[in-house]
Amino acid sequence: MSFVIRPAQPDDNEAILSLLEGTPQQGAVTLNFERRPDYFRGARVTCEEPDVWVAEPRDTASKGPIGAVYNVGWRRLWVNGEVRNIRYAHDLRIAVSCRNGTLLHRMFRKLRNQLAPGEWMQTTVLRDNQASMSTVASGRAGLPTYYPFGTIETSLIYTRARRARLPEGWSIRRTGPYDRPAVARLLREEGSKKQFFPYWHLDRQQGDPFCFGMGSDQFLGLWEGEELRGLLGFWDQRDIKQTRVLAYRKGLRVLRHVYNTHSRLRGGLRLPPPGGVLSYLTLHSIVVADNEPRRLQALLDHAVECFHGRYDALVCGFFSQDPLARVAAGYRRQRLLSDHFLVSYEGDPREQLDSTRLPYVDVARL
Repeated sequence: MSFVIRPAQPDDNEAILSLLEGTPQQGAVTLNFERRPDYFRGARVTCEEPDVWVAEPRDTASKGPIGAVYNVGWRRLWVNGEVRNIRYAHDLRIAVSCRNGTLLHRMFRKLRNQLAPGEWMQTTVLRDNQASMSTVASGRAGLPTYYPFGTIETSLIYTRARRARLPEGWSIRRTGPYDRPAVARLLREEGSKKQFFPYWHLDRQQGDPFCFGMGSDQFLGLWEGEELRGLLGFWDQRDIKQTRVLAYRKGLRVLRHVYNTHSRLRGGLRLPPPGGVLSYLTLHSIVVADNEPRRLQALLDHAVECFHGRYDALVCGFFSQDPLARVAAGYRRQRLLSDHFLVSYEGDPREQLDSTRLPYVDVARL
């Protein structure tokens, strides 16, 4: 079959959603990572400037199924202490019926022409996604090189009723309008120290597609005396993306109700019936002064208790070499590992990066 690879248009929305939902993640629980009702709404949250392409059968007379989609849009990140536009390659999906031909190689040839000289991209691949590891990340001729740059630990931390004590002089509360200067200052001071921390202004929370659904008061702040020393943003993204359970393997299907009873008693991610979605709240823009784990633990302790009863879990992510990753390991959780790569056609981008800076991942924008 012959394809035309072209920029995606708004009226491609349903075809893209159908393709995403036709390529579920298999396992003991079969999951779909969905973007309803509007794929492009989520694309503008992941990237400030999406760059979405589709492969359409050449003989299609009207809008119908597409063979593939990918997004290589830009977002502004702190890199080596400066703000740069960096592409993020993601949402690569190829219809099952199109995987044995030359479509993948054609798409990567198109991608090479899109990149500026010397330009490189970020991407992440789930550790269990062997299909991607054996294809796009395989180093085959004609494909870009995927340079490993760290492991991301994504945690679904179970909410539960608990009451943690704060050190004397510490306090935690939601931030308000009067806190905005201190919030902006801490985001800049601590965010600029890490590689790949998102760069954005708080005033974008009102009406900017990059912050769709993010409320201006949706931060927990940690104060030590009068000084703001930690921030944890929280973001309900159900109107952007959903994790839907399609099926369970037989053993888990039988034990689902027992598991859910245990989760209600001790805290945990309740498993919905097939067709249902998981209940979680996504954390973002996590910064603490001096990258001090004790400060993050205080914030997470508060969030685990604060959101209990409304959400089953809090989702956050850290690179494994970040000391803050050890804090998440101290909670009851599910852990998901992803491999992070820098992708280039023209040499190793890792040589350009200051190795003393810890990398950062914002799972709300993956």
